[in-house]
Amino acid sequence: MKKLLIAVLFVFLFIFFGTIVGYQIIKRQMAPEYDGDKELLDLQANSEVYFDDFGIPHIYAENESDAYLTLGYIHAQDRLFQMEMMRRVGSGTLAELLGEDLVDVDKFFRTLGIPKHAEWSTEVWNQEHNSSSKSATEAYIKGVNQFIENGKLPLEYSLLGEKPRPFTINDVHSIVGYMSFTFAMAMKTDPLVTKISRQLGPQYLDVLSVHTLPEHHVIPNNYPYRNPETNDINFDETLISLLDKIPVPLLEGSNSWVIGPTKTASGEVLFLNDTHIGFAQPSVWYEAHIEYPDFSFYGNHLAGVPFGLVGHTREHSIGLTMFENDDQDFFEEKLNPQNPNQVLYKDSFNDLKIKNEKILIKDKEAIDFEIKESIHGPIMNDVIPEIGRLTDNPVASWWVYIQEPTKALEAIYKMNHAKSIQEVEEAVRLIHAPGLNVMYGDKAGNIAWWAAAKLPIRPEQVNSKLFLDGKTDLDEPTGWMPFEENPMSVNPTSGFVASANNQPDTLSNGTFFPGYYYPGDRWNRIAKTVSSRNDWTQENIKSLQLETVNETHPIIAKSMIEAINESAFGDFEKVKQALVNWDGNHDLESISPTVYYKWLYHTLHGMMADELGEADFENFLKTFLYIRSVQNLVQTENSPWWDNTSTEKIEQRKEIILNALEKTLKELESQFGKNISNWQWKNAVKLEHPHPLGAKKPLDRIFNVKAPAVSANEESINKLAFDLNGEGIYYVKSGPAMRIIIDFANVEASESVLPTGQSGNVFSPHYSDQAELFATGQYRPQLMNESQIKNSPSGILRFSPKRK
Repeated sequence: MKKLLIAVLFVFLFIFFGTIVGYQIIKRQMAPEYDGDKELLDLQANSEVYFDDFGIPHIYAENESDAYLTLGYIHAQDRLFQMEMMRRVGSGTLAELLGEDLVDVDKFFRTLGIPKHAEWSTEVWNQEHNSSSKSATEAYIKGVNQFIENGKLPLEYSLLGEKPRPFTINDVHSIVGYMSFTFAMAMKTDPLVTKISRQLGPQYLDVLSVHTLPEHHVIPNNYPYRNPETNDINFDETLISLLDKIPVPLLEGSNSWVIGPTKTASGEVLFLNDTHIGFAQPSVWYEAHIEYPDFSFYGNHLAGVPFGLVGHTREHSIGLTMFENDDQDFFEEKLNPQNPNQVLYKDSFNDLKIKNEKILIKDKEAIDFEIKESIHGPIMNDVIPEIGRLTDNPVASWWVYIQEPTKALEAIYKMNHAKSIQEVEEAVRLIHAPGLNVMYGDKAGNIAWWAAAKLPIRPEQVNSKLFLDGKTDLDEPTGWMPFEENPMSVNPTSGFVASANNQPDTLSNGTFFPGYYYPGDRWNRIAKTVSSRNDWTQENIKSLQLETVNETHPIIAKSMIEAINESAFGDFEKVKQALVNWDGNHDLESISPTVYYKWLYHTLHGMMADELGEADFENFLKTFLYIRSVQNLVQTENSPWWDNTSTEKIEQRKEIILNALEKTLKELESQFGKNISNWQWKNAVKLEHPHPLGAKKPLDRIFNVKAPAVSANEESINKLAFDLNGEGIYYVKSGPAMRIIIDFANVEASESVLPTGQSGNVFSPHYSDQAELFATGQYRPQLMNESQIKNSPSGILRFSPKRK
């Protein structure tokens, strides 16, 4: 027995140490390199990359081309597989890498037209003369490809048995197209609104906020004076009345707000931005700091995009939120009964354009796929199931993004390299879609917000949330609004600008432009708080950026309590008191959110699932329509939604809310026990950042990043969103993709944080080293001071020219 135990112990130790040795060998072969010397083709002079404690590269180069060549290599070594995923989504080629489960996704993006649009943009790009943005992009692509050819490929490629093909400008355009699609809310919403209108009637829509309601908060516009001949902004005349009152000019810039000098302790601009994007591993933004003669920029980059969509120099900063404007319409066509490839338009039948494509599938035979297109755009019935279930008529997508080639790369380059507020506005004009709120602040004291988009002029009778008539041109857009009429605010007297995906106020031409805007809860909290004092600092503003208060939820909760008998809570009187006293904060120790969201779900389900069906009810909860309508929906007494159409009796509001409460209390008791202290919000919230390969076990344990419980919420400033559900466990799906704070009194002391880490390589020490910081509301520096960076780097990579 003793000998057997010794043998077993020996085998165990052999396996244990063998595993460790094997892991170290694999790690050496695949981990990013943060130290050493390398050679790069086409490098004109030596460049250096200093990595800080969080793996963020600080690139020092002798010229622009070398800087972006180096960035391409460094970006690829940390995020190559993320680049792969992004370009394949946008090009409709996921199935080729990941298998037949992704065929429908490829069909969708190909039908929508993103690959075709990317090819068009690439064709125009190749025809254009050389420009700084073009040469910088091409240098970046060369850097990416040198890593693909000579670098250590990440583990994902080995697991899939694949090698990456070279990166191209078409891939960059595909990535830009994919990101544009993620902002297109119409596809999630318009089929549902059309279904309600057609199958239930207008009285059901009346209770919903299909369009912005009077009680919702709008972003005020402040149009600057422009020279009538040139349309240029004359900032001297705009600021002249304020210069006598303050030491520097007043400046104003998904959440982003920019606070002007009159409202900060330093007397300089304070800039904040936190873009809300779906959580994933790696997270969406890659930080990089670039220095070469006459240029210094700290940016947040998308995978495969050479320029920072968000970032700052020592003189100016740019940020983004989603505009949420309505830039997509659906036209219902009428088929020729004699020819399924023709549709009626202006009293005659016209041929549909038909394109045949081949979709490659990993380990399977390729399939042929047909895309049909009318004069209004691609026919979407086969790739959006909600449309296919709603009508047999072809429904075409008219989308602003595919109406002209993208100039996004040129626009972002110009924003990064701008020397003045005028140059930033010139860059903003180049963005036609997706709709973005571009936020701005600078050292001179200017602040601004511009809505960047080409806004279509629609006929007065058009309700852009419903399917339009494709048989005539009566519902078609008639032109474009001039950029000068877009929503914007430049140096307003309020002393700040802010955007939080809510409705901009009436435009200068009198238009209240339609969109998929949020009700403005976040904007209202930002505006009220910023207006309340004039001594904001980089430190005291953090409490606002991290706030998890929603003022609307307690109002809804109290209206539900008032609708039922006070005795309805029975033995759960403490639950009622918690809701009555709730201030809308989502503290992890609070029980109010745990009760409220489950009660709200069962109330809405009791109201709507009978009319919509389970599938479309769940779809409703994932649209802006739910967030914007919920207060009106729950508080309206005589709504047709209250009646359960599957019963003979006519149900009332009180009955539905009471039944929902009884179900809620019973389920929570079963879920967490009778002791309501165990109903704390932290026990109902989960946060895990999913990797593309983490959906399959046991790869989830290798690639996914788990985080501590966070104060999940709907529409608080620190928005950590989840899908409302009846299960009572809330998986946080999205939130701030970074949190940035910059005080122009000391730009080199700016701060940020990422949801997981800088690297997407699982063997990197920076794969998840910010996850706890992010979850617990902490920040880390965005270094720009050269001596601070070079005196204590965590690693240095030196690049020198390689001879061909």
